[in-house]
Amino acid sequence: MSDIETQLNELIAGLSAKDIRAVMSQVRNNVINKVDTSRRARRIAITDLYFSVAPLPHKSTYEEYKLESEAIRQQCLSGVDING
Repeated sequence: MSDIETQLNELIAGLSAKDIRAVMSQVRNNVINKVDTSRRARRIAITDLYFSVAPLPHKSTYEEYKLESEAIRQQCLSGVDING
């Protein structure tokens, strides 16, 4: 390991200012990493869609509520009206 460090130090010491500038121009210091949040946004959109149209259980019978909420859940999972 010390052989590599010694050789590297000798190589760096042998570089001129022009060579160092050329090397540093190739090194990217200001790389901006972007995190893809599209899957998260899709899940949030599906949840918002469901709760914006979900039936209220106290305003209908249990059977109507169960059938309607299942139909809405299936539509949300299929991706209907997420962007609309």
